[in-house]
Amino acid sequence: MKDIKIIDGHCDTLTKLLDKSCTLADSANHISIDKLLKGGLKVQFFAAWIGVQQLYGSSLQRGIKLIDRYHTMIVENPELIIPILKCEDIDQLEDKQIGALLTVEGGDILEGDLANLRIIHRLGVRLMTLTWNHRNEICDGIMEINSKSGLSNFGISVVREMNELNMIIDVSHISVQGFWDVIEHSKDPIIASHSNARALCHHPRNLDDEQIRAIANTDGLIGINFYPPFLSDSKGSLDDIIRHIDYISGLVGVDVVGFGSDFDGIDQLPEGINGSQDFPKIIDRLLRLNYLEDDVKKICSGNYYRIIKSILK
Repeated sequence: MKDIKIIDGHCDTLTKLLDKSCTLADSANHISIDKLLKGGLKVQFFAAWIGVQQLYGSSLQRGIKLIDRYHTMIVENPELIIPILKCEDIDQLEDKQIGALLTVEGGDILEGDLANLRIIHRLGVRLMTLTWNHRNEICDGIMEINSKSGLSNFGISVVREMNELNMIIDVSHISVQGFWDVIEHSKDPIIASHSNARALCHHPRNLDDEQIRAIANTDGLIGINFYPPFLSDSKGSLDDIIRHIDYISGLVGVDVVGFGSDFDGIDQLPEGINGSQDFPKIIDRLLRLNYLEDDVKKICSGNYYRIIKSILK
């Protein structure tokens, strides 16, 4: 298993680092340097979760503070944590170095101004989750159950500009109509960085079969989320993570599956999983279930690498 590395497409550790004034050495978090190394992480996507204005005030200011904390994290660990801006940066990682890819969770950060998208791209953001559950200037989130609205005119311009900037578009949290609008307007592969299969767990945040097939048709990817309420109607376990991998792989193939743990953004964990150090448990289970080693490598990192190589040019 030593040569099987992990790319994890979503965590909320930056929120912990900023709000709790801790560092990546803090073992109390789901993710720390030691846990990343023990888990065999090659690249960790770090999300700047914008949150709701009632709690944090200006979305842009909140986002900038989180982006600043990301860059401070890099400065604090210059030999260990390496920023990823393009695919070649992953290729140049040395042994025991971990790539960090900066993302934004919540297009609220743009505050309706396309110039802010270009600014955060210059600051190193390479993926944006368009919404976080609720309505913003781009589109509705999945928890906006009354309006059933999709992309606004501004939202369409954001999708097109992200294509031009070679940024990855993430449809986790988006409304159903918004999802289909993104599929229609994006020319690049689409990812759902931390979403599961609704057929196995009927939660609004999960994707139905038609959506899963649509993402596959873009040559995109779905990152399995470890949050128990998205995994199962019960407590959630390592077995449930495997069930979602099995289901999506069976529906559209292993090329569409990755990880989007949601570590440090969830208030409970599946049984058997305590943090990023436990990724080897998932690898071991897949191999014991007779998944081909090449397919396990795709799930663990190869599929994300394909997306990064395709978009982050």
